[in-house]
Amino acid sequence: MNRYSTDNLKKLIPGGADKGKIFLDLGCGARKRPGHIGVDSVKLEGVDIVCDIEKGLPFEDNSVDAVWSNFLFEHVSDTIFLFKELYRICRNGALVEFRIPYYQSVTQYKDPTHKAIIVPEMFQYFTTKKWYGSDYGINTDFRLLEVQYDYLPPFDLFAGRKLFFLWPITYPALLFARRFLWNVVHSITVKLRVVK
Repeated sequence: MNRYSTDNLKKLIPGGADKGKIFLDLGCGARKRPGHIGVDSVKLEGVDIVCDIEKGLPFEDNSVDAVWSNFLFEHVSDTIFLFKELYRICRNGALVEFRIPYYQSVTQYKDPTHKAIIVPEMFQYFTTKKWYGSDYGINTDFRLLEVQYDYLPPFDLFAGRKLFFLWPITYPALLFARRFLWNVVHSITVKLRVVK
């Protein structure tokens, strides 16, 4: 596979070459995030690089400063391979941010093209921390910075603290509902930091 060098990527940065850091929007479709290089499996308006992510990311090691993806990761069949590729192409300190369907929502299961279920607890497998699942040889080190939950109505009223005076009561109930009920959360946005 031919890989884009850092110099070649800088030429694709919106606004011209040498404008700074390299930000990728994986699976951007026709809705590429501003300031990002669009990557997708089909050539659409806004897509700068066409590739099959299932076969790898066509970028040199340590060449990317940030990755954004909106509802792509659940379409990739090999989650471990995807995270190994992200780790390979990202520089130390790079931010990897992505939005995925929540595993206990119709959003996850209604689309027949979804190939993977990703849950927040999974990310401990992609660290160097020593625990019972750390001997799989994944060899990545991502630090979980944040998980944002996009709640469905009526739970969004409680999550947004719109009823802030009830927060001491509603917050534990919201955590319980999120964990044990279906269709409380639509999707999550995960932020990871690459450590090398």
